[in-house]
Amino acid sequence: TECSRISYYILSSFIGKVDGGARGKLFDVKDANINALDKVKGDNVLFSVSNSECSWHTDGASIDRVYDIVGLMCIFPASEGGEFFVSNACNAHSELQKKIPEFIRWEYERPLPRDILENGKGKGVRNIASLLSRSRDILAMRIRYNAYPIYTIDGDRMRFRYMRHWIETGHEKTNWRVPTFLKIAMDLLDDQLDEECCFNQRLNSGEIMFGNNSLLAHARSSFKDNEKDAPRRHLLRAWIQVQKMRLMRRASLL
Repeated sequence: TECSRISYYILSSFIGKVDGGARGKLFDVKDANINALDKVKGDNVLFSVSNSECSWHTDGASIDRVYDIVGLMCIFPASEGGEFFVSNACNAHSELQKKIPEFIRWEYERPLPRDILENGKGKGVRNIASLLSRSRDILAMRIRYNAYPIYTIDGDRMRFRYMRHWIETGHEKTNWRVPTFLKIAMDLLDDQLDEECCFNQRLNSGEIMFGNNSLLAHARSSFKDNEKDAPRRHLLRAWIQVQKMRLMRRASLL
């Protein structure tokens, strides 16, 4: 396993800069027996440490931290479930432009509050500092700041940032009702991403996936882990910065 980690890290570093700021350079994706969908115990819990179904999303929920590439390497698959899905969010946007009125499309382009996920292991609130920073009023203020659009388009460049669950819990923790038009917009987006799904397969041991975190959405079905004496589901995730590397190289040439 250690050799696999080293090989995967070296491969990832050839693509760009492996980001270690939020959760370390390689994050162990393992079930910690926490339900990420639980409204109480699921606070500040990543789907990466839960066996719950994870709907269409991109990685990274912070307004201040964006990842260009997401990579996953499978060490051990689950005995049942855990299928991985990939969809083209760029194609989904093009199709939605044709189908829905402008006042619904606006929901994709306006800033939307997202839930706050603290740096670290993502296994809930486990220290005094987190308890204080996640007190109701302070957390609501942080969530209101942590607002950005689902689709950002600048000329011929697009960035897609989405996870319905964090949008809904973000509204809930600020005591804001999710607007009806936003619910409709997300329903239509989820349906279109289903149509644009281009990959549906469980990763097996040794298999690696790299995906564009700006243009592709991914999802994962729920899973059951192997029996007690067998290896449990274990993947390694890397978040990779590419555009910053290019900008640094371009600046060095000037």
